[in-house]
Amino acid sequence: MPKSQPADQKNHKRFDGGGADGRRQLMRYAGLGGQMAVSIGVAVWLGVKGDEWLKLSFPIFSLVVPLLVIVVILVQLIKANSGKKDEK
Repeated sequence: MPKSQPADQKNHKRFDGGGADGRRQLMRYAGLGGQMAVSIGVAVWLGVKGDEWLKLSFPIFSLVVPLLVIVVILVQLIKANSGKKDEK
């Protein structure tokens, strides 16, 4: 008679590293995370500079520009992955 698994492990696959495919996905998402961090950082810097240049009392560009960058990145990510289906 097999042992029953704990409830939190019943429907979860064990991560074994995934071999070359796992490393490829790791590098893909690590690169994506780095790209997002740099893009948001540059957007914040540009927003601060825009607020300073226009001498605004409320930091509107510091808020709006990074949010626009996040929206654009998410839209591109959704478009890039919407046609792909999991082949497993």
